Amino acid sequence: MVEQLHAPVEPDTTETRVADIMSRRIVAIRSDADLSVALDTFLRTALRHLVVVDPDRTCRGLLSAEQVLASLGTTRRGRHVGDHVPAEQPRVHHAASVRQAAGVMIFELVDALPVVDDDGRVVGVVTWSDIVAMVAGQHLRGGDVRP
Repeated sequence: MVEQLHAPVEPDTTETRVADIMSRRIVAIRSDADLSVALDTFLRTALRHLVVVDPDRTCRGLLSAEQVLASLGTTRRGRHVGDHVPAEQPRVHHAASVRQAAGVMIFELVDALPVVDDDGRVVGVVTWSDIVAMVAGQHLRGGDVRP
């Protein structure tokens, strides 16, 4: 028998904004950087995604560690970061609701989205785990995720 220790909490995801739960700890890499720089950055930071920006500092999208590792073993694409990030990658505005961000993630089959401001510049990253933590109430406590 499973005993419920906590009353279920129904968060209001329609009003919570992406800016309220996104990570502001981002590491950006230019689209014209070599893939080896991206690999080194992943190793140094232990992040799962790097924000890719074009030379004008607008957001191109996200690059995952898995994409870099897969790309290093092939010569089908170029050696620059931008060669591995489509120009029209999904992103979300900082004022969008968490529900909207989750919908984009589900539709696009991604686990993270760059968060941009009105000028298309990156202000954060929202991940599926950020949304799960919000639903679990962890974003308010900032503590570890235990029932």
